[in-house]
Amino acid sequence: MSIKRSYISSPALTFAILCIGLGCIVAATLKQNLAIAGLVAALPALLCILIFHLRKPERFLFLLFIFNYFFTPLARYSRQDGLSILSDIIWWSVLLIVIVQTALHYRFPWKQAVNILTIGGAVLAVYCLMEVVNPTASLEAWIYSRGFIYNTFLVSLITVLLATSYKQISRLIFLFSILTLIAILKGLCQKFIGFDAVEYNAMMESGMYKTHLLPQITRYFSIFTDAGNYGSNMGFTCALFGIAGLFSKKSSLKVYYFSISALSLYSMFITGTRGAIVVPLGSLLLFALISKNIKLMSAAAVGGICIYVFFAFTYVGESNYMIRRMRTAFRPNKDASYLVRKQNQKKLAEYLRNRPFGEGIGLGGVEARRFGSRLTTTIPNDSTYVKIWTETGVVGILLYLLIYAGSLLWGCYCIMFKIRNDELRHLLTALACGIFGMMLSAYGNAFFTQFPTGIMMIMFLGILMNGKYIDERLTIEKQQSLLTTTKKDSML
Repeated sequence: MSIKRSYISSPALTFAILCIGLGCIVAATLKQNLAIAGLVAALPALLCILIFHLRKPERFLFLLFIFNYFFTPLARYSRQDGLSILSDIIWWSVLLIVIVQTALHYRFPWKQAVNILTIGGAVLAVYCLMEVVNPTASLEAWIYSRGFIYNTFLVSLITVLLATSYKQISRLIFLFSILTLIAILKGLCQKFIGFDAVEYNAMMESGMYKTHLLPQITRYFSIFTDAGNYGSNMGFTCALFGIAGLFSKKSSLKVYYFSISALSLYSMFITGTRGAIVVPLGSLLLFALISKNIKLMSAAAVGGICIYVFFAFTYVGESNYMIRRMRTAFRPNKDASYLVRKQNQKKLAEYLRNRPFGEGIGLGGVEARRFGSRLTTTIPNDSTYVKIWTETGVVGILLYLLIYAGSLLWGCYCIMFKIRNDELRHLLTALACGIFGMMLSAYGNAFFTQFPTGIMMIMFLGILMNGKYIDERLTIEKQQSLLTTTKKDSML
């Protein structure tokens, strides 16, 4: 006698799952938790995307880039706590997927992961983990600032493993151009239409209005954390797409990148961020050094000098408040804000004299007052490097600078002497110059560890680390193509 197996049919199972999902959406909506409702509604699409990308894990690089870029507006408009945990889960999950795929014989270039950025990131992570036993540290602050502990290692490792071809990099840069246009458009909406209710309330609740709604100027921040972050990023995209457009062989792409560069420059000025102008100037400086083209070097040098002279030694456009505000960045000794920062740094230097390991992770800046009142939480973070120095001490800041400066120097060395493919070299040159400008600007602003800038800069540095290996593959592919063509010709 045969035994009949009872089973649930596919249509019935699908209908049951649909009903459960709709029930969850209704329940979340009634409780006014729109974020959960939206997440449940998006789960089918997210599942399809996951399956699609599992077949080609390299595509995760683009998803991670997009998610990171829009993390701040997602947090701002959803008003949900704990989204940073979601970011952690996503990044570590992608690494887990890569490891599993490796075990299933999917080839990833693990040998390329042995570089100054990833190894240095691992050392930095160990150092920051040990900061938990710092006598002056706070466990709560340490946990809250966990991203700084492992992001350098985690993000650089994933980038090195996934960004393995010129086609991927060029597509990522093009994707970045689209995201930049969205950010520019949002900034222009803020200027010509005004802040929406969510943005205005965010400024009021966080105290941003004190530095953004000034009597003579309104500082716009688009989708970023603040105007300083937005302005520096616009300086970065101005340099990046300006250099990329300069070398682009397609006239349409050249016009497109030049247009983004010009719009970025305008957006940089409307932020009122004085330190942001250092980004394109620093980019021009490095471009003049590594281009190895006399004409380009001369043009970049002349352009940089002209800009510096305009702001530092002339009063042209002084009637315009934005130009007048930017001009103070070139005359720091006459700027009250700069003098206050120098005084604060003297106080910190005296306080940290006997604290070589710093005050503790997460205990730098006025935003850390929630973790206790101490000198380091009464002084604003006006510099990325001062913040890291305050929290990790002279040992931590030296380690951090060694990793990031060393990675950039290695990337520049490869661009100048190792990479033979012109298109790849030009794209990496644009990235390297932009990163250098951002690293200079980070001295006067604490944006380098914020969303989306911190992770984005690590990803771009990871791409620089891969430049040599990508060039080798391009060379092999070119040789193989020539060999195939020769064989075909000989057969004819």
